[in-house]
Amino acid sequence: GIAGWITQADILQPLAPVLTARSDTFLIRTYGETRNPATGDLNGRAWCEATVQRLPDYVSDAEDATTPVTALTRTDNQRFGRRFVVIDFRWLSPEDI
Repeated sequence: GIAGWITQADILQPLAPVLTARSDTFLIRTYGETRNPATGDLNGRAWCEATVQRLPDYVSDAEDATTPVTALTRTDNQRFGRRFVVIDFRWLSPEDI
């Protein structure tokens, strides 16, 4: 009486209670420079790149990740929302741009 094949639903059904809400990954590149305030000459410049991941957990662990935004009671979670983690960082050279 068992099926001869496995479906996607057969696998996802037991996993449903432990699946996370969502996590996104962002690649952020930025540039900065410093100039002499008297002459305006460029003193230095730098480029960097960070890979940042948004986690399903809130900033404060006091509230569960499954708590709806409208039901949050902690001010820090209401203000900042989900937790972000820098998972990679590197300095870039002008050739990398």
